[in-house]
Amino acid sequence: MYQPVYQPVRKPMVEYARTFVSDIALVLGIVLSLFLVWLGAVIWGWSDDPDVEDVGMFIRSLGMLILTAVMFVGALIRTDWDKWMRFGVLLSATLLMICIGYWTGFWSLLGGFDFNF
Repeated sequence: MYQPVYQPVRKPMVEYARTFVSDIALVLGIVLSLFLVWLGAVIWGWSDDPDVEDVGMFIRSLGMLILTAVMFVGALIRTDWDKWMRFGVLLSATLLMICIGYWTGFWSLLGGFDFNF
């Protein structure tokens, strides 16, 4: 008599991606991004040279990009979180992009707020 062929248990693709989005990886990504946002703001704020201000703005926008990416990926991949927590993280990342954005000069282009003090 033939024995049945062993079929390994199949996991959804989210289970494989969840190992890359652990709590420690999320915390490290958020801490790194907040440090870059702070560093870019300090460089941009203390500089008088327009080229150095552009470098500070680049570092700040890179930190904001990493922060929102970590928040979006964490909220979409981590299905073990409560649905309201995931919604809050998605809403926070969206509001960060809308209100702060990647470049502070965006609002002055629209004729709105001017953040250059």
